[in-house]
Amino acid sequence: MARRRRASVLALALLLAAGAAGAQPALRAPLTAEVRFADALTGAPLAQVTPGVPFAVELAFRAEVGSVPADLAPLAWVRQRDDTDLPCAESAAAYRAAGRAALGSVDLNGTVLGVVARDGAFTILDPQRSLGSANLLAARRFQPAPASIGADPRRAEFLLSLPGTGARRGEVVAISAHGAARVLADGLDRPGTLVAARSGGAWLIERGTGDLLRLGGAGDLRRLPLGARAIAGDGGGEALPARRVAVLHGTLMSVLEPDGAVLAQVAAPEALAVGLTPDAALWLSPGGLNVLWLDAPAAPAVLALPGQFDRLAVGPDGRMVYLFAAGRTGFAVLDLARGRVVQGAGTESPVAEVAFLSDTAVLRLADQSAVGVMDLRTVTPGTEAIVGRVALGPPRPAAETAGARLLVPLTPEPAMLAIHAESYTGFVVDRRNAVSGKPPMEALRLRGGTPMLVQPLDRGLRRVAGDRFQVSASLPAPGDWELVVSTGIGQGAFCAAVPAPPAPSQAVSAPGLIQSRPEGTKGLRLVFTRAGGEPASGVRGVVDFATLTGNWRMRRPFATDQSGITLESYDLRAHLPVVVTPRPGPGAFQPLVIEAMP
Repeated sequence: MARRRRASVLALALLLAAGAAGAQPALRAPLTAEVRFADALTGAPLAQVTPGVPFAVELAFRAEVGSVPADLAPLAWVRQRDDTDLPCAESAAAYRAAGRAALGSVDLNGTVLGVVARDGAFTILDPQRSLGSANLLAARRFQPAPASIGADPRRAEFLLSLPGTGARRGEVVAISAHGAARVLADGLDRPGTLVAARSGGAWLIERGTGDLLRLGGAGDLRRLPLGARAIAGDGGGEALPARRVAVLHGTLMSVLEPDGAVLAQVAAPEALAVGLTPDAALWLSPGGLNVLWLDAPAAPAVLALPGQFDRLAVGPDGRMVYLFAAGRTGFAVLDLARGRVVQGAGTESPVAEVAFLSDTAVLRLADQSAVGVMDLRTVTPGTEAIVGRVALGPPRPAAETAGARLLVPLTPEPAMLAIHAESYTGFVVDRRNAVSGKPPMEALRLRGGTPMLVQPLDRGLRRVAGDRFQVSASLPAPGDWELVVSTGIGQGAFCAAVPAPPAPSQAVSAPGLIQSRPEGTKGLRLVFTRAGGEPASGVRGVVDFATLTGNWRMRRPFATDQSGITLESYDLRAHLPVVVTPRPGPGAFQPLVIEAMP
């Protein structure tokens, strides 16, 4: 039976006079929460969580009076329990102040990025961490490089199609936000373009056979022998999961329901590109833009265009369609509601990619020199297109990023990451760049090679009903884990044990010692020795510093060299006396009290 825990998360009450307080009934928390751990795909309750396998965390809030606040935005993370942990309320306050959980925790908030490089390296980055390599959460390498990438919203995993090489067949792998990988499907014949499904899993074109594959999140597979050559989802962008898909196969265009049933099918003998909105299927042909309204599938319309285009991108509301071409500069904007092109503009280099925020379009030039930013609210007939130009870096040959996906929506933030591949840097732009003409104020350094495909993954809690929230998680290892939830209202927070298998028992040895040694005139390094007196070389872990005269605390990762001396130095002069507590393992080293600089 699933483990459930009810926890009081908030209590607000008027303070009455002391004489009247005794006459009042016992206070009850006006907001309570129930935690449930379940299978990420089926929703079946879990008696125990398996490390490395995604599971769902479901939170159900209940208000004793009135209703659950509409703006309730809880945050959550999973940590290994330790005697030095802060209480739940203090942990929640620390998280909201610092914007991230403690080292070793499984953060369940915000967006992370999966980056595929030209050389096959795959890295997972946290865009909120920009100091040095601290934004690197995990890394792997594939040969050859993945052909496509998506994100499963039900299981909070990246999905990568690996084409294989030689005798090695292709496969699709799923990788969690902290890097745990599992094979979703193998033995495939050159898997190619992948579109994540909103219900879990993905749609995939198997280039060797032309089959369209429907992959379930649990690894189940269904083949549709269509001869597919192009696919598009109705999610509002390549990076977003879709409910339905439109497929070009042979001389036909088909719209498929989530279960693979054909909703609509028409002839499209010269189709160059395909798109899909919740209301219409679109495809480009030499004669113009073909529009098939899904409520009238027997009567497709052809809209004339001012020139030849071979690519299209559909806006988030399914109304504005951006048209561009690989071999020509400029673009056009077509309004489906009006049935005609309403704006257009020239560009110094061909447009290679278009991505959208809720009210903004961002256009990346093929030579990587700049992006154009347009406020969709200003797109009206008879007016000049207002395009803010944001420089990214020196121009490069367009062939270097052919087929690349380098525009990344940073949802839920209203911002886009525009990546200049050759400088390994992403620049944050938003609607303000459409008119300000100012350069980006934020940048993110990428890791692991020249980026080619970048995919966002929202790992945060999402509201599935008025009082219910859900998020997917995965534990990196067995152990004593607990879920920490912060409501964001006052000090409302609670902790709940995660039903995970215990960590393997380890032989307990005598603890080692720590000493301090001076480093220059301002800092010190820590010297680790084993119980027998030999240097503790190659030790890695986390060290906590806490002052004895106030509430200052600091936690830092550390590593020792061959002499047992930390590679890092620390300036503790302003906080003495300080207690130093290392955590490379249970009872490995005794704490150290530093009363004065050595």
